[in-house]
Amino acid sequence: MDRRTFLAKSAGLLLGSLFVSRIPVSAESFLPPAAGPPRIALIIDDIGFNLRRAEQFLKADIPITFSVLPRLCWSVESALALHAPGHEIMLHQPMEPFSTKVDPGPGAIFVNDRPERIHHVVAENIATLPNVVGVNNHMGSKYTQQPQKMGQALDVVRNRGLFFVDSLTTGHSAAYACARQMGMSTIRRDLFLDNQREVRSVIRQMKRLRARALKHGSAIGIGHPRPDTVEGIMRFLETPESRDVAFVYISQIL
Repeated sequence: MDRRTFLAKSAGLLLGSLFVSRIPVSAESFLPPAAGPPRIALIIDDIGFNLRRAEQFLKADIPITFSVLPRLCWSVESALALHAPGHEIMLHQPMEPFSTKVDPGPGAIFVNDRPERIHHVVAENIATLPNVVGVNNHMGSKYTQQPQKMGQALDVVRNRGLFFVDSLTTGHSAAYACARQMGMSTIRRDLFLDNQREVRSVIRQMKRLRARALKHGSAIGIGHPRPDTVEGIMRFLETPESRDVAFVYISQIL
């Protein structure tokens, strides 16, 4: 190839590359990856009294995080059975309520407990349950208002590499703020699903939870192992409204 031919071909390639660079590229190439649908995390508390009732939620065939009370007759068996299909397990740590007429149950911690007892009880509760990845409070309207006492309990949770969910059993809870100050992975619930124990109310709460997820990107609902609760969730899943949200485990929205 002589010099003249070489220069002509080179010029052609250069012009071609310039024209190609001006060809519009699809706008999708410049967009960030599409965000996933709004996410809902469901926590079912008070597991450990009755395995059969807890297993009813498996029919929903969605991710559910089960929070297990410690030291009950079905605590360990429930944690094993519910984790077997892949569901997340949390410790539902009993804490002191304001009412002296209500017993928070075995493995509870109280405001007047010495730090050493709090550390021991929480550590033992975690150790007795298999597959625990996080902790949330059971009751605790009195205990969770005490930042110093919450710090003593959360110190054990943090040292075990677990996350914490504030159940917000009182609007004055200091638990979430305390966990954040300690640098923990933490979050608060948005709604209780079954304060009213009827199917229609649970469906309404699920719709409210969906609306919150659509607005904020995610939402957390807490329910309990009751027939009306599982039926309400199942009925919501049959509605068209359930199709524009994704159900995830609580660890996936921390």
